[in-house]
Amino acid sequence: MTQDGQRALADYEQMAEIYADDVDHNPMNASYERPAMLVMAGDLQGQRVLDVGCAAGALSEALVARGASVVGIDINARLVERARDRLAGRAVFYVADIAAPLPFLASESFDLVIASLVLHYLADWGSPLREFARVLRPDGALLISTHHPVADIEVTEPPAPYFATTLLADTWRKGGRDFEVHFYHRPLSAIIDALADTGFLVERIPEPIPDADAFAADPAFYERIRRGPWFLFVRSLKRQPTANRARVRRSPT
Repeated sequence: MTQDGQRALADYEQMAEIYADDVDHNPMNASYERPAMLVMAGDLQGQRVLDVGCAAGALSEALVARGASVVGIDINARLVERARDRLAGRAVFYVADIAAPLPFLASESFDLVIASLVLHYLADWGSPLREFARVLRPDGALLISTHHPVADIEVTEPPAPYFATTLLADTWRKGGRDFEVHFYHRPLSAIIDALADTGFLVERIPEPIPDADAFAADPAFYERIRRGPWFLFVRSLKRQPTANRARVRRSPT
C-alpha cells in the first residue's frame, strides 16, 4: 500500500462506522456534493460506472437507482463491507488503493468514472488518472469532486500557500467527536494540468450553490460556504488518440 493510502486508511479507520452513518444525512454530502455529481453524470440508464472512493455506498446506491451498473472501490475494508450490505448484490465492490494499479478492472470497460471527494488524499494524481483513462471507453467521461483550492487553505493558520501542493490537516466533528483528517491542497492549474497530462479534456466546471434549507440548523456555516465554492466539480472527457482525431477531421461531412 502506498504511503498516501496508508494515511487515508488510518484517517478513516478511526471513524469508519461514524462516517458511514453520517454521510447519508450530512448536508455537505447529501444536499451539496452528491446531488452535484448526479447532475454532472446525466442519464445513467444502461451505463457502466466506476465509483472511486465509494465509502459505504451512498453514491453507488443513487447511481444504481438511476439505472447504472456499478463497480465501487475503496481503500477501507470496513466501509466496503458496509457498501456491500447496503447494496445487497446490486453492485460489485472491491478493496483497493487507487494510488496503485487496478489490474482487476478491464480496459475500456466503463462509460463513466466518478471520483467523489477522494483524489485530494493523494499527492500524485498521475497514476490514478492514467488508470481511469485506461478503464474508460473511448467516449467515456470522468467526474471529479475535490476540495476547492481556494476554500481548503482556510483550514490552516496561517493560511497555506496557494500555489504549492501541500499536505494539510483538518478537524472533522462527527458523532460528537473530533477526528483529524489529512489531505493535499493543490492549485487549480495543477488539477487541470494533471487531467490534460493523462489524456482528459475538461468539458465543464459547474459551481452549484448549496441549498439554504439543508443548512438551516447552522446558518453561520451556510453563510461561510455561500460566499464561495467549497468543493470543485470537474467533468472531463477521455480524449481520442491523435491519429483517431485526425481521421475524424478528414471524414466527409
